[in-house]
Amino acid sequence: MIPSSLQLIPVEVSALAPPEPMRVILTALAKLTPQECLLVKHRRQPFPLYEKLKEANFAYYCVEHTQHSISLYIYHQSSQALFDVMLANKLINKGRY
Repeated sequence: MIPSSLQLIPVEVSALAPPEPMRVILTALAKLTPQECLLVKHRRQPFPLYEKLKEANFAYYCVEHTQHSISLYIYHQSSQALFDVMLANKLINKGRY
């Protein structure tokens, strides 16, 4: 059976000091299945992580809420269509995620 949505896996790193956020995110990514999407709460964009994601065939989408609060969605590139559906539903149901 083909999944119709991604399961969100919350990861809170906004209170952690570097390099802990990177370690926590990479550990969670090692377990991430194509049917799952990490929802990372962070205090800033983790720019050094983005190249690692690309090299490992992950995609991401970042939402900046404030200067010190972001939501970062990370998922397998092969799950792009599922993420697009989830994002469209999020926009329709504004504020759900």
